[in-house]
Amino acid sequence: MKMTRVLTPLAIAVAAMVSAQQAAADWWSDSDFVVRVGASWVDPDNSDSNLRFDENWIKEDFDLDSDTTWNISGAWLPVEHWGVELMYIGDTSSDMELARIRTGDVVYDIDNYDVGSFDASYSNLFLNWYPLSRDCMGQPYVGIGVNYTDFSDESFSRRFNDLLIDNDVIVDDANFGLGHSWGFTGQIGVDFRFGRESAFLVNAAVLYIDADTDFNIYYKDAQSLDPNVTRRISVSDVDYSPWVFNLGVGYSF
Repeated sequence: MKMTRVLTPLAIAVAAMVSAQQAAADWWSDSDFVVRVGASWVDPDNSDSNLRFDENWIKEDFDLDSDTTWNISGAWLPVEHWGVELMYIGDTSSDMELARIRTGDVVYDIDNYDVGSFDASYSNLFLNWYPLSRDCMGQPYVGIGVNYTDFSDESFSRRFNDLLIDNDVIVDDANFGLGHSWGFTGQIGVDFRFGRESAFLVNAAVLYIDADTDFNIYYKDAQSLDPNVTRRISVSDVDYSPWVFNLGVGYSF
C-alpha cells in the first residue's frame, strides 16, 4: 500500500512531464523562422519641426538627405498568425542643408547651404500579425513595435565653421551632438515565396519610425568676456522620424 502511494503520484508526474515535453516539441516544430537581408531607403522628416538651432526667436528649415543602406532581420512565428521580428538597419548618412531662416515674420531663403552631416542606425523589435495561413505563397503582415535610433559622426561643415569664425561669432570650430532616441515603429509588408514548397522568398515592407532627439551645439563665443569657455545650446524634441522602404530576399526554415 505504501509503495502504491509513492508510485502513483510519481507516475502521474512523469506522465505530465512527458506530455509537456511532447507538446513543447510539437509547438516548436510547428513554428517558422524567417531570415531576410536587403536594401533600405530611408527618408527623414523634412517638416519645420525637424533639426533646428534655436527654439525661441529664430527658426531654421533644413533639408535632410535621404540615403540607401542595408538591413537584416530575423522573424520567429511560434503560433499561427503571430510572430516576433528583430530588425537592424545599417548606417545612413544625412547632409544638413539650410533652406531658409525665419525671424519673426521675416523669411530669408537660402539656396541649400551645407551646414553639416550625421549618421544614424536603427534597431527595431516588432510584434507582427499575419492574416493568412502559412501555406499561402503570398504572406502579408502588419507589425508594431519599439525602435532605437543611434546617431553618430555628427559634424559641422568646414564652410559653415569658417563662416562663423571669419565673422567673429565663434573662436574655433563648433560641434554638435544628437541624443539617441527610443520610440515606436510600425510596418506593413509582404513575403512572397517562389513556390508553395520553396523556402526562398522576396520581401517588401514600408516602415515608419518615430524618432525624436535632442540637438546640442558646443561652441566658444568670440564676443564673450571669457572666450575660452565652451558653451552649449540645446534644443529638445526635434523630429527626425523617417519613412523606410525595404526590399530584400529571405529564407524560411
